[in-house]
Amino acid sequence: MLPGVLIPSDWSCELEGRSGIRFFVRAAEAADADALGAFFASLTLEDLRYRFLTGVRHVGRERLIEMTHVDHDRTENFLAFLPGTDVLVASAMFAASDARDRAEVAIAVRSDLKRLGIGARLLMHVADYAEVRRVPMLESISSADNWALIELECSLGFTCRPLPDDPSLVLLQRRFV
Repeated sequence: MLPGVLIPSDWSCELEGRSGIRFFVRAAEAADADALGAFFASLTLEDLRYRFLTGVRHVGRERLIEMTHVDHDRTENFLAFLPGTDVLVASAMFAASDARDRAEVAIAVRSDLKRLGIGARLLMHVADYAEVRRVPMLESISSADNWALIELECSLGFTCRPLPDDPSLVLLQRRFV
């Protein structure tokens, strides 16, 4: 952990989506692998494709372990739960480069709870986390046909450009001053 950086528990909080839905966010723990697996199993195939940018139909145990056994320094996985429950409704993975000059974020929201503002509010939470940790740029790579995500990120200050090597993907970036 970097000196002066807030520990993961300092980022646990209750947030509210634009629809009024409330959810509790905390850092993933090793014991969350099964809940995260059930969460991904509940997503539509399209939502899985948008999250992993492949035709994955099932998130394997090894990947779940990687997503829940994070170093809480360069990498964090923020999990969102309905308050007072163990019902996982979203995941936001944050991964900073070794130089900490940029970080990537990847978010998935439970398919039946999309368009309630959970993803937007969770993305703002991760952006705040990146800014406090002095990571000057937050990035995400998206499928070019994921217009909902592209519009959301652009509304939150991200710029968008196609990836030169793959026209099916776009790079979204937000710089912090």
